[in-house]
Amino acid sequence: MDYEGIEQSDVLFLSDSLKYKYGEVNPFSSQEISLLEECSSFEFAVAASVKCPSVREADISPTDMKTCRSHLEATIDKIRPKLVIPCGNLAMKMLIKKSGITDKRGSSYSYETPEGTTCMVVPIFHPYSVIKEPRHRFLFETDIKNAYEKYVLGNTNSGNFKYKVLMTMEEVTELAESLKHTDKTIAVDLETTGLNFLKDRIQTIGISSEDGNWVIPVNHKDSPFYQDPALHSPLQTILENPNNKKVFHNAKFDLKFLINYGIRPVNVWDTKIMQHLLDENVPKSLMDLVKMYFPTELENL
Repeated sequence: MDYEGIEQSDVLFLSDSLKYKYGEVNPFSSQEISLLEECSSFEFAVAASVKCPSVREADISPTDMKTCRSHLEATIDKIRPKLVIPCGNLAMKMLIKKSGITDKRGSSYSYETPEGTTCMVVPIFHPYSVIKEPRHRFLFETDIKNAYEKYVLGNTNSGNFKYKVLMTMEEVTELAESLKHTDKTIAVDLETTGLNFLKDRIQTIGISSEDGNWVIPVNHKDSPFYQDPALHSPLQTILENPNNKKVFHNAKFDLKFLINYGIRPVNVWDTKIMQHLLDENVPKSLMDLVKMYFPTELENL
């Protein structure tokens, strides 16, 4: 039982299983521990999610997992961490019964043992995979930093986000007039009925600037503008303003729909392309970028 001599710690890194080398049994190799220390600015404890040496995910049956979980729960009850970071798919699966580390890394889950110890869980790549594939290091470090900042230090931001839904042509026209000549950057996001710009329609358009956030229902079923071409003119005024930047994410998708409506935005910037230019090795979905740059704005990472 690798946890018996461990003191209380705010952060617990979990490996997949124990490593047996040179007569010693440890949760992580010395090289993996060095990487964790390099990527962490805080003290932490380490333990294995499976207490038997050199167990791979393919080696362990559901019955064995159930038996091993009782020891894992005892580990967490003994250490009482605020944050548990399972490293790799097996450790994550042992703790929260979910698989797919590539999709779930950096996300957060609440966990409670039968004894009543509660903590947050944020899965990350295994240090071994980062050593073998250095391009994973940026996400590895970012996930650790974000999880510690939010769930141990308590650095969160409610955001106080507000928006207005424009339900009359007068409101849309007023917005168009206010943005007609502005040089302030605006962000634009579309929701559509599907992925085919030739058949599907724009449901809503969201527009944000430093002055406010607005939602315009275009072909939404409850929209007063449903299939009304009169809406196109004020949208052209906003998006074809030559004085400011229009920021999209994966702009080519949105632009196909807008151009099909006769709206041709100018000075387009794309956050997906910008992130690729910064680091081509990291995921570039909108949610990944929010996790990366605005983690304290999310209720859960």
